[in-house]
This record gives sequence, structure tokens and C-alpha cells, in this order.
Amino acid sequence: MPKISVLLPVYNAKAFIAESIQSILDQTEPDFELLIVDDCSTDGSIEIIDSFKDPRIIFHKKKRNSGYTESLNWAIDQAKGEYIARMDADDVSLPNRFEKQLKFLMFNPDISICGTDAFVRGGNLIFNYPQTPKAIFTNLLMGNSLIHPSIFGRSEIFKKFKYDRSKEPAEDYDLFTRLVIENKRLANIPEKLLIYRLHSEQTSEVRKIKQIQSAKRSMLQLFKYFNYDQDLYPDSLVSNAIWPERVFLRPELIQAIKWYASLNSLKKNLDIDHSYLNFVLKRKRYNLLKFCLKHGNSRDYGYNFYVWAQLFRLSPKMFVKGLLN
Repeated sequence: MPKISVLLPVYNAKAFIAESIQSILDQTEPDFELLIVDDCSTDGSIEIIDSFKDPRIIFHKKKRNSGYTESLNWAIDQAKGEYIARMDADDVSLPNRFEKQLKFLMFNPDISICGTDAFVRGGNLIFNYPQTPKAIFTNLLMGNSLIHPSIFGRSEIFKKFKYDRSKEPAEDYDLFTRLVIENKRLANIPEKLLIYRLHSEQTSEVRKIKQIQSAKRSMLQLFKYFNYDQDLYPDSLVSNAIWPERVFLRPELIQAIKWYASLNSLKKNLDIDHSYLNFVLKRKRYNLLKFCLKHGNSRDYGYNFYVWAQLFRLSPKMFVKGLLN
């Protein structure tokens, strides 16, 4: 039985797939199976994959195009390894990636999944994600906190939780939020062990609106971990407070600010990074207030004065930043 099962979903990745596969075959930790799942590619990707003859490769060609998460879940079901590693068809793993992640999990038995940092091709993106479980939990309240194609974890975790197809294309963020809600610990190794490629055809660019809506639903579930009064603060209010898409009327905004204040009294019961949480909650309130100023009625002077006053109460530094921006 292989030590590691590598999940590599493919759809029309002709330009990148050979380099991606080769980077896996060149790993210094050789004890793995590479599960490649093609989602009915039409660009020649299949022929490129077929040209690789390494016996560790298991190539599954789907009979119908059914999506990314279904490809991942099929591979999870087939995986025989003690550990599962993720990989994408347009990225490159550095040679010692699996070796370092395997050692990390062996020395940290309380960690379920670990990610890594990454070099970025095709853009100026800097991830700078937190490293510790408590900080990652807290950062998930802002957004994603692990680089999906870099993650490496215990097989039983993937098999138990799997990916939720209804949350695609934010299935990774959904998985991470569900894991921390179930008290699973996530970590990041502070080394760049992946080359992450940015290009115009990526899921995050093509389906950005759907991705935001999906991530917003998962973020709402994570905030419910605070166990606030959901009758007093309904989903419609909280959802717009954490990720604003419409301008609150003044009574709604007052209620949203009260909701944020209530979290400060509830957070003491949570095993998270409290100092970082203070920053996250301030940042999210700031984003809400700035959204209301930017998209609200500029002639409603009473409303705008109230929002500016809330910004000043939140932080004089943020107030000045709001004036400058």
C-alpha cells in the first residue's frame, strides 16, 4: 500500500499538465500513488497524460463532465494511502514537498491537514497565510487560509469530510471551515514548496461571483460557532454584515454593530487567537462601514455622520485611513 495518495483533477490543462505530473514523479518521497482524474478534456490533455508510463499513475477518464469536486471525491474514494496530497493541473510541486509535509504530520499528530507557502507565477499575489491552528481558525473568518493545491493530510480526514459539490468553486474554503468547526487542527509550513500559477482561465477568475456566494455561506456557518443569538441576529443581517453586498438602512446597521459587539463577549469561550481575532473583527466592521459610505446616499448627512462616528469609535487610525481613502 502506498504511503501517500495524490489527487490531481484535470480539465483542459494541455499547457501545464506535463510539468505538473513530472513535478510529482520527481518527489524525493517516492512512496505514493498518483490518481489523475480527467473531466472529459477536449484539448489534448488526455494524450499528454497517456504518454506517462510510471506505474504509480492511476488514470481515470470520466465518461461525463461532472465537475471538479466530483473528480476529487472519486479520487478520495479510491485513495489507498495513509495520507492524501492535493495537486492541481496548472501548478508545480517542489521536489521535497511531500517529504517535508510527511515529516511535519508525523511529528505533529494533532494536526489533520497542513499546507505550505508558494511561489507565484503570472502575478504579484502574496499569500502570507498564518501558520498555527488557532491563527488559521481566526483567519478563516476573513477568508481562505491554506493554499488548496498545497494541502497534505490524513486520509481518514478527507474520507470522512470529503468536498461538498454544492459549495464549488469555493469547495476548499468550505472544507476548511467544516474541519475547524469540528475541532480539527490545520497548520501551514512556512516554506514555499509549491509554484502556484495565475492565469485567465482559472476557476477563481471564471466563476468569481459564484465563488463569493459559496464562500459567504461557509463563512456564515463559521461565525455561528460563536453561538450568538440567531433569533436576535438573523442570517440575512449577519451575512451582509460579514460580507456586505447591499447598504444597510440605519436600524439594520445599528443592529449589525451590536452583533459585532456581542461577539467580543462570546469570544472568550473559544480556543482561538484572541489578539488576532480582535484585529479580524475590527477589520470586518471597518469594511462594512466603508461599504456603506461608498455605496450609500452621499446626501443623507445624518446617516453618513453616524457611519463616520462609528469609524472613529472603532479606531482613530482606521478613521484617518477612511478619510484618506
